[in-house]
Amino acid sequence: MSIFKKIVTYRPSFTVRILTGLISMLIMLSVCTFIGLADRTRLNVRAAEFDARAVEAGAKVYFDQCARCHGVKGEGIEGQGPALASEQFVGRIELVRDDMQLQSIKVVVPSERLNQIGWTGSLRDYIIAVTESGIPIKTSNAWDVNHPTFGERFGGPLRGDQIRDVASFIVNYGLDPLPNDQAILPPAPGEGQAARPTPVPLTPAQEAGKALYEAKGCTACHAIRGVGAQGALGPNLTRIGAVAEERIASDHYKANLQGQPPATTAAEYIRQSIIHPNAYIVPECPQGACLANLMPQNYEQQMTPEELNNLVDYLSSLK
Repeated sequence: MSIFKKIVTYRPSFTVRILTGLISMLIMLSVCTFIGLADRTRLNVRAAEFDARAVEAGAKVYFDQCARCHGVKGEGIEGQGPALASEQFVGRIELVRDDMQLQSIKVVVPSERLNQIGWTGSLRDYIIAVTESGIPIKTSNAWDVNHPTFGERFGGPLRGDQIRDVASFIVNYGLDPLPNDQAILPPAPGEGQAARPTPVPLTPAQEAGKALYEAKGCTACHAIRGVGAQGALGPNLTRIGAVAEERIASDHYKANLQGQPPATTAAEYIRQSIIHPNAYIVPECPQGACLANLMPQNYEQQMTPEELNNLVDYLSSLK
């Protein structure tokens, strides 16, 4: 009982009290620091997960709104939009994690394009600015149209978070950018004002085929540089006369053609694509994989033989 009484009635000196308080505080701070560091690691992991979700959400926005001009793989489309996945535009980046699992982007090769145009901000900021407000002044003859405004506050269809997501998606191309020789690159500043080469005049039959192309509503799905609307569903036909020759020589065409004999010339391929559109489905369209049954199956009944010949003649001339 006396020991208990001594413990209860013990009154340490002032010095002991100060030391005890300091030691207790140090212990408490150490515990809080340990918990804080552990929480920081978890927060960084969660942040990386949210970044991945932003890239995924941005991919959908890209394929819905951007691929029609910049290509399914960001490779660019001649006459419509430059590559966004090229090393010239996105540079090259690496994802770096430290011991605390903090994820950051390390720029290995900076964007050559931003340096060309004198942009001093980040690539992400540039993408957001152009996507949101567009490019109202046409600075190059390489493209048929100006970049439109996509931000809601400028009358476009996209919210701010959607624009930030698509910027995350495009920046992410920098992890594995396309080589510049596999992309449609924009002209250097000041080099895009040269007049376009004078096109070869069309024959009367080809002119009739062009008029038929527009009258039949082909522009709703297909794009031809400088002709009608910029279709976003079917393959681009700007160079179909040359592309057709490459396509019939490809292993994909030979392996996937169904129900029809293989075409041996560009004109035969184009005719086959019009009257038997499901015989061969092109792998990629502006918004992803091309789908069967989208193109009407009865164009042969809707046109006279002469009209069909004129249309094939016109499309074959596009090289």
